[in-house]
Amino acid sequence: CKNLALYPVGHPSARHSEVNWADPDLDRFPQFRDAKIHEVVLQAGDVLYLPTNYFHHIVSLNTNLQCNARSGVTQHYMKEIKDCGFAPPGAVG
Repeated sequence: CKNLALYPVGHPSARHSEVNWADPDLDRFPQFRDAKIHEVVLQAGDVLYLPTNYFHHIVSLNTNLQCNARSGVTQHYMKEIKDCGFAPPGAVG
């Protein structure tokens, strides 16, 4: 979380990053330089599965439709999510 510059719990944009991921200001957010990323370009008909609690940034190159669905709960990364202050009540990890 420290590398993503997330807004704090209670902020209207909590769980979102202050950083413009498309053009990060590394002078203002030097820790973003250490954020781990995976870049994926999807083609028509492709599907990308993101695990529960996985931070992501979407850039649409053309007109498209996006659909988000929750497919269950996992405890993966729950310690890190709790360290950021965003874990649901009763979360283990």
